[in-house]
Amino acid sequence: MELAESTVLVTGGAGFIGSHLSERLSERADELVVVDDLFAGESEYVPDDAAFYEQDIRSTEFAETVREVAPDAIVHLAAIHHIPYCNDHPEEAFEVNTMGTRTLLEAARGVENLQKVVFTSTAAVYEPGEGPHRETDEPGPIDIYGRTKLVSEDLLEKFSAETDVPAASARLFNVYGTNETNAHLIPAILDQLRDGARDVQLGNLSPGRDFVHVTDVADALVALLDEFDDSYRAYNVGTGTEHTVREVVEHTERALGEPIDLSQDQERVRESDRPHLRPSVERIEREVGWSADIEFTDGLRELLEAEGIRE
Repeated sequence: MELAESTVLVTGGAGFIGSHLSERLSERADELVVVDDLFAGESEYVPDDAAFYEQDIRSTEFAETVREVAPDAIVHLAAIHHIPYCNDHPEEAFEVNTMGTRTLLEAARGVENLQKVVFTSTAAVYEPGEGPHRETDEPGPIDIYGRTKLVSEDLLEKFSAETDVPAASARLFNVYGTNETNAHLIPAILDQLRDGARDVQLGNLSPGRDFVHVTDVADALVALLDEFDDSYRAYNVGTGTEHTVREVVEHTERALGEPIDLSQDQERVRESDRPHLRPSVERIEREVGWSADIEFTDGLRELLEAEGIRE
């Protein structure tokens, strides 16, 4: 599939990851169409040359847009993905993440020229374990967000089998970088470092996570658009390296060039935190030819500079 001769529809294209993907695609697609309800996204993140629809992916209006645009490819990122919010609003999370995906796929059945669908899933579909998690592992989500994404994966696999449209799920691990819209770990650290403060209070300090830079993730999604051409397949998207919360702060110290005083705030501790979350990235490296490029400290340094915390 040649993106330069295609119309690509990106849901959630004004959000964190979507904004970086939209920027990539605007440089290479004849036509880029972005749909976002701006629940967490920002309209200013949409490239000037993209067609933009402010729509809810659960709506009939959105379904009509999919059929009218008749894209050659779809990248589906739109979702509520902050785990504490999903746990507090399970009905809304299910309606947006799962039923919104169903609305998209039902509308896509009527698009004759559709050649590919790429869906952003999550590492939260995996059962807790020391890792590394492989795509062949039995799923076992422990939170609402992971459950909504796992059901959406099933919907996508069924869609691909019934339509013969190649479809891939990108199981994203912890993504960081500019344009972040949720209060995850790294944004929480940066928020406390603003205005010259060098004291950071966090919740659980021992859980380990794989942190992958948002531009690497955007490149992975583009690689799936370019290289994947098979029946349904799931791919882990991460670096393959785990960092504890303490180690994240240590990397931030190195990126900042100044010491940071870290302490634990019991009010921030979450009972549901997994001890480990690390992927095997062998499948995407072997089958798609993608691997993460940005080293963690370098990515944090770039982020600190973009946020004005480091000159």
